[in-house]
Amino acid sequence: MPQRRIIIIGGVAAGPAAAAEARRSDADAEIILIDRGRDISYSACEMPIYIAGEVASDERLVRFDKQAFEERYGVEVRLETNVLSIDPESRHIVIEDERAGGQESMWYDALVLATGRRAYLPESLRTASHQVHMLRRLEDARLLRARIDAGPTGHLVIVGAGYVGLDAVEAFSRTGWRTTLLTSSGRVLKNGLDASMSRHVVSWLEDHKVSVRAERASGLDVAPDGRIRAVRTEEGERIGCDLVLVAAGTRPNTELAMAAGLKVGASGGIAVNVNLQTSEPAIWACGDLVEYTDAITGSSVMAPLALNAFRSGRVAGRNAARGGRGRAATMGAIVRAAAVSVTGLEIAHTGYSEESAKQSGLDAVGIDIRHRSASSNAPNKTLHVRLVAERGSRRILGAQLVGEEGAAQRANIVTALIRSGATVEDAYNVDYVYTPRLAPAHDALFVAARQLQKALDG
Repeated sequence: MPQRRIIIIGGVAAGPAAAAEARRSDADAEIILIDRGRDISYSACEMPIYIAGEVASDERLVRFDKQAFEERYGVEVRLETNVLSIDPESRHIVIEDERAGGQESMWYDALVLATGRRAYLPESLRTASHQVHMLRRLEDARLLRARIDAGPTGHLVIVGAGYVGLDAVEAFSRTGWRTTLLTSSGRVLKNGLDASMSRHVVSWLEDHKVSVRAERASGLDVAPDGRIRAVRTEEGERIGCDLVLVAAGTRPNTELAMAAGLKVGASGGIAVNVNLQTSEPAIWACGDLVEYTDAITGSSVMAPLALNAFRSGRVAGRNAARGGRGRAATMGAIVRAAAVSVTGLEIAHTGYSEESAKQSGLDAVGIDIRHRSASSNAPNKTLHVRLVAERGSRRILGAQLVGEEGAAQRANIVTALIRSGATVEDAYNVDYVYTPRLAPAHDALFVAARQLQKALDG
């Protein structure tokens, strides 16, 4: 049987996972991994820790470099290489080596797209200033770390209050920088937290000397030598600063796939079936690029999270390599769950907020409680919980947790409940552990479930 060629485009998380699984599924295939950057298989989520200086070297973030990955999995890795086009009919791609120059056409039997997402840069904030940054790739983290190491400290303005913006607050606050967070709504993590929970976070940040301003950035003042002078806002303010980080969200890198005629879903990601096969039979897609099935609504959603990248990469890699042999791998429905830590505060959310549930057409009810992470007679911290359920079915739709300890791991409990279709009664009847130093007799989730029962019962 002729040797099959599997080409994988994208090398951060999903791509390497796909390559490794493809090798496990076909020991004889020729597997080629292509990425336009200089690095593969690194932990993007740990970049803020590196920027803050808690990790001495960027090498700690890299699981495999090019040589190690090639030797471990028998995969040819081509870095600093752009894929210019895909021809599904002839099963060829055209690539360009950024270092050597020149173009090359390559055939494939199976193709896996793992091109991920890119940071969004509003037109009004585009500039050649060396003091305006984004944080998406490892090279971005290196530049920010170099600026911190060069000293002195100064004032950082962060445009955007999502995960990246809060991670930047954490990293720069630890190094002595003064930080201002611009969020047009006055809220943080708006897609995950309802307004009441966002207020807890904003209050905490302001108590820890982070300025949170409900203003939208409209432009930048840049000196002739490229130094940043200030960020301008739509309210007419001019915020002087020494560095700007734009964290205004991300967009999926679908251009290559769309040019090849692949179908795009309603949420903007590449449409795939449960095997992560695209509308072209010989092309699979995975990671932050694709749409997943939401476990609560059954709708197609984008969920650019690390665990989804690894899981989907393995599914796509196995199916691309199996060549019709054996059992196909499937990607199950997902629950969107995330957490972040900033200036000593844990923030976690899973499933739907009350606002997002109602926007999706669900009859949602949410309640807030304030409790503690351990017994009142032991050292404990305040824990805020918001639990959301559907009125008629009483099934759990989501949760939000904010506190100095105990928030992130409790979110995992709710994620499991959501995945199983659990009701508020199921959440109330969970056998929560009790030991005074670690957990109170009535766990915060137990208390929240009881209060939500009351709200649903009127």
